[in-house]
Amino acid sequence: MSIRMSASLVVVLLALLTITEGMSLRGVGADLRCRCIETERRRIGKLIKKVEMFPPSSHCRDTEIIATLSNSGQEICLDVSAPWVKRVIEKMLANNK
Repeated sequence: MSIRMSASLVVVLLALLTITEGMSLRGVGADLRCRCIETERRRIGKLIKKVEMFPPSSHCRDTEIIATLSNSGQEICLDVSAPWVKRVIEKMLANNK
């Protein structure tokens, strides 16, 4: 086997391993990274249908707040440092007690 062919084979195998590694736990519902890339600071309280809070985990060091909009069903990540979001979190925690 030539060196060029061996190198090509190694590259293909590494690519396949990379693809399958990234997908390996995805089908069983495990998150391998943070859900939120960008967050919203603006007040959208009247548009929210549902709010979910995800605490820090081994895959994401941030607390993530994801709101589902009532009119479109779109999920939006909320900025946990925004004052109005802090109040939403406090209400959620008080309702869970």
